[in-house]
Amino acid sequence: MGRWFLLVAFVWVLFWRAIAVAGSVTVHGEIRYRWEYDNHFNIKYYGKDPPKGQSDDGFLLQRVRFGLGYHLSRKVYLSLGFQDSRAYDVAIPDSDFYKSRLGLEHNPYKDYIEPYDTYILVKDLLLRGLSLKVGRQIIAYGDHRVFGPGQWGNTGRYAWDAVKLSYRFKGDFIDVLYGENIIHDPARFTWRHRHFYRSLAMYSHFRLPIGGTKVYLEPFVVGKFDNHHNFRGEDGKKGDFASGYYGARIYLEPLPGFDLDFIFAWQEGHWASDDIEAYGYHVLAGYKLENLPFEPRISAEFSYASGDKNPRDGDRNTFDGIFGARDKMYGRMNLMDWKNLQDLQLNLEFKPKKRLSFKAEVHKFWLAQEKDAWYLNPKVYRDKKGDAGRDLGWEFDLVGKLLVPSKGMEVQFGYGHFWPGDFVKDVACDTQGNWLFLQLRYSFSRVL
Repeated sequence: MGRWFLLVAFVWVLFWRAIAVAGSVTVHGEIRYRWEYDNHFNIKYYGKDPPKGQSDDGFLLQRVRFGLGYHLSRKVYLSLGFQDSRAYDVAIPDSDFYKSRLGLEHNPYKDYIEPYDTYILVKDLLLRGLSLKVGRQIIAYGDHRVFGPGQWGNTGRYAWDAVKLSYRFKGDFIDVLYGENIIHDPARFTWRHRHFYRSLAMYSHFRLPIGGTKVYLEPFVVGKFDNHHNFRGEDGKKGDFASGYYGARIYLEPLPGFDLDFIFAWQEGHWASDDIEAYGYHVLAGYKLENLPFEPRISAEFSYASGDKNPRDGDRNTFDGIFGARDKMYGRMNLMDWKNLQDLQLNLEFKPKKRLSFKAEVHKFWLAQEKDAWYLNPKVYRDKKGDAGRDLGWEFDLVGKLLVPSKGMEVQFGYGHFWPGDFVKDVACDTQGNWLFLQLRYSFSRVL
C-alpha cells in the first residue's frame, strides 16, 4: 500500500503544482441514488426459495464520482478521479461474491473509494491524430456489446488499468490496447488486488463509400486471458482460460426514420482442457415515425449466443460474451446474459413531453442449447440431460426518463415482469418475478 500511496501523492502534488503555475482545471462529478425492489429473484438466484439471500429484496444503491482534469499543455491532459459505491439493505452478503481471497467475481453493489478515470492522455504523439492513454479508464465501443462498461451496475461491470494507442483520421479510427480489468471488492484496494482478465485488442471504425448512404464498418480482434487455474473443463480438471474473438459491427447511420445494426463475433481458444468454438450475433432494425404525436420509434432485435450442445465431449461451444455490458441488453431485470441465449425483442419508444421519454420492451427468451446452462447462475440452473427444454420465458419492461429543469438532474423509473418458461419452472421456480426501481442522478462539470 505504501508505494501506491507515494505514487498517488506525487501525482496529486504535480497536478496542483501545474494548476498553481497557469491555466484552468475542470471539476466534474456524479451523485446517483437508486432504490430497487426484486420480487421472487435476486442477482444470483430465481424463485421463492433461493439458495442464498432472499426472494424479495428491497435495497438502496449509492454511487459518488468526483474528478479533476487539467491540460498540462496543448497535447497532454491529466485526469484524476475516484468512485465510491455503497449499498444498503442488500440481502446477499459480500462474501457470496467471492470463492477465495483471490476473488473470482465482482461485487456489483459495493467498492469503496477507488481510482476512477485516473490517467494521462498524450495527443498528436509523433504524428497528428495519434494519441496514447495510460491509466485507470473506461473502455467502450459501438453499442457496448463488445466492450461496454456496464454503467447501470452500481460499481460498473468493467473498469480497466490499460494502455490504449489511438489513431484518428477523417472521422475514422483504429485503437490498439492492452488492459487488465479490476475486481470490485470492498474489502481490498484494487491496486493491491489481482486483476481479473487480461486483454490485448484492436477495435476500429471506418465509413464505407457506398453511394450516399452512410454505412459504417467496425472490425475488431479481442484476446481474453486468465492464467489463475480457476476454470474447470468437462473432464473435471482445472486450468487456464485463453480465447480470441474475431468479428465486426456494421450499421447504417439513421436514414429518414430508419436504422439497421448488425454485429457478429467468432470465438476460439481453450477453457482448461476444453477447446472453444463458439459465436454470437445481434441484429436490430428500427423505424421512427417522426410525424406522429409522441414521435414513436418501433424496433425489433434478435440476439444469439451459442451454447454447449454436448457437456461431455471436451469441446466448449458456449459463447462467452467478450467484455460487453448486459444491463440494458437482454432484459432490464438482468436475468439473462449473452451466453447460451436466444432473445427476440420488440421495442416501442415515445416522448409524451420534451423532457419525458419512455421505452417499452417485450422479450422472448430461449436457451440456444438445452443441455447447457441458464447463465443467471450456470452451476445451479443446468439440465445436462436436456429434459427441461429451452423455453426460458417472457419479460416485459417499461422504463421512463425525466430531465428535471434544474441543470444536471435526471430521474428514471421503471417496472419489469418475468413469466418463467418450462426450463425455469423445472430447474428453478414457476413463480412470476417483478422488478421496480426509482433513480435520481445529478451530474455536473465546471471549469475553474
